Amino acid sequence: MSEKKTKFITVFIPTYNGEANVAQTIEAVINQELPAGYEMEFLIIDSGSSDNTLNIIERYSNQIRLEKIPNSEFSHGGTRSKAAHMSKGEFVLFLTQDATPTNYRWLINMLEPFFVSEKIGCVFGRQVPRPNAAPTIKREVSGVFGALGASDSIVISRNKSLVDGQKTNQINNFFSDVNSAVRRSLLVGEVPFRKVNYAEDQSLAEDMQKKGYLKAYAPLGEVWHSNDYTARQYFHRKFDEYVGLYESVNYKLVASKKSLVLGWIRPTLADWKFIRKDSDYSFKSKLVWFFESPLYNFGLKAGQYFAAKSLKDSKVSNKYSLEKKLRD
Repeated sequence: MSEKKTKFITVFIPTYNGEANVAQTIEAVINQELPAGYEMEFLIIDSGSSDNTLNIIERYSNQIRLEKIPNSEFSHGGTRSKAAHMSKGEFVLFLTQDATPTNYRWLINMLEPFFVSEKIGCVFGRQVPRPNAAPTIKREVSGVFGALGASDSIVISRNKSLVDGQKTNQINNFFSDVNSAVRRSLLVGEVPFRKVNYAEDQSLAEDMQKKGYLKAYAPLGEVWHSNDYTARQYFHRKFDEYVGLYESVNYKLVASKKSLVLGWIRPTLADWKFIRKDSDYSFKSKLVWFFESPLYNFGLKAGQYFAAKSLKDSKVSNKYSLEKKLRD
C-alpha cells in the first residue's frame, strides 16, 4: 500500500529592514496549530535588508526557507507571485513582516473559508492596531475592520447570485495581503497577481470575482498590525495609496481645495475623542497625540489632494515622479 502524500500549507513573508517586529512575527508563525495531514512550509524573500533582519531570520534557518533578491527586483505583486511559484503549499498565506498573528489558531482560522466552498478563491483576515499606534492610524484600522462583520463569523462577498448568476451588486475590491490566504492553484494559474506598482491585493480580489471565485473575510484570522508612520510619512503613504488605487482598480479621486483646507478638522475631533477614551495611552502620550493628530489628518487630506491633482494633470509616471519631488 502506498503512503499517503503529505499536504503542505505555505506561509510567505516579504522582508526589508523589518527588525522591529519580524522576530515576533516569525515566532507566532512557527507556533501555529496545523490541520491534521498538513505540514507548514515557511518562506521568506528578503529584498536587501541592511539592518538586523537577516540575522534574526538566520536564527530560524532550520524552519525557514530564505530567498534573497536585490531591492531593485522587489515589487508587491511580482515578489508575491514569485513566492507562489516557489511554494509547494495547497494554500499560500501572506503576511507582512509587521503583521503578527494574535493566537496559535490564526492559520486554521484563515483556512476555514476554503473548506466551506471550493469557490472561495481568496481570504483576508482581521487586523488589530498595536496599542501604541498613532490615534489616526489606530482609529482607521479599528473602524475599517470593525465594520466588516462579527468577530466570530465568515463573511463571503459575491456580486452575482450563487443560485442563478444574476448580478446583485458591484464587485467589492477591498482586500489586504497584509494578512491573507489564496489557493495556490489559482495564483499560478488563471488568477495571478497583476504586475502593478500598488494595490496588487485589491486587483487580485477584483480578478478573483471576475473569474467567478468568491472572496471571504475571516475575522478570527487575526493579526496585530498598524504602520508606525510619522505624520510626514503618513502623507507619502496616502499619496502612494491613492495613486496606486487609481492605476490598479480605477479608484475615483477628486482634487478638492475645500477638503484640503477644512477636511482635516472633523477627523481630528474624532481623534481627540478617541484619545480621551483609549486607556492604552499614558497621560504624556495623550498630550503628544493631541497636538500631532491634526498633522496626521492634514497629511491624509494632502495625500489625497495631491494624488488627485497630479493624476488630473497627467504628471505622475509609473515611478511616481511627483511624489519623489514632494519627498525631497
